[in-house]
Amino acid sequence: MDIYALTRKKRPTHLTLGQSTTISRPPLSTIDTIESPTLTEQSSVDSKQQSSLNSASSFSEPVTGPPTRHHWKPDADSTHCAQFGCRTAFGLFERRHHCRKCGDIFCSEHCAQSIRLDQSSRFHPKGILSRCCNGCANDYRRWLTGLKDTQEQQHQHQQDEHGREKHSRRGTGIMTHQPHAMEGVTELGRDDIVEANRHPIAIKSKHEVAFNPIPSVPADWQWSTF
Repeated sequence: MDIYALTRKKRPTHLTLGQSTTISRPPLSTIDTIESPTLTEQSSVDSKQQSSLNSASSFSEPVTGPPTRHHWKPDADSTHCAQFGCRTAFGLFERRHHCRKCGDIFCSEHCAQSIRLDQSSRFHPKGILSRCCNGCANDYRRWLTGLKDTQEQQHQHQQDEHGREKHSRRGTGIMTHQPHAMEGVTELGRDDIVEANRHPIAIKSKHEVAFNPIPSVPADWQWSTF
């Protein structure tokens, strides 16, 4: 018996593929379900800040009355001031005060400022002076600053446009309108100048003297002395 043949490793005649290891991943719906509350919460905060700063971006609607009360928080739903860190409890000696802008309930100390609102509780420069909380008052001041900057930029843009239009009209007048003093004047071209050089003009020198010959003396002329 051949010991070498028994101990030698035999190569497989058929190749077989091993089972691939797969990493279990959560389905897409599970990821969306986990992350969706965070994204929703963040988007709601951003939309709230954006709406508070730009609540009255358009003033096409006139102010027709005081701010609406449909968004006010019911009195029974609040027992303490809504200001962060304030522990004032409402009761016989402390009244509830609604912010006309956000509709939440505060104590008298944290709802003592005034802002101008329209009938839809939006910021308006000509709105009715209304009670508000400290947070809405800060938003109103930022809104006024942004509104002032926007108006100044629009005014500067109008001045620039007016200046460019005026300069354009002035430049157009210089290039197109012909002065009255130049009407009927014929301009000389290069051909006229070259044509004049083809006919030279004889110029006399200063040293040339006009020669006038003396008539000849007759042959029978007799000179006599007296």
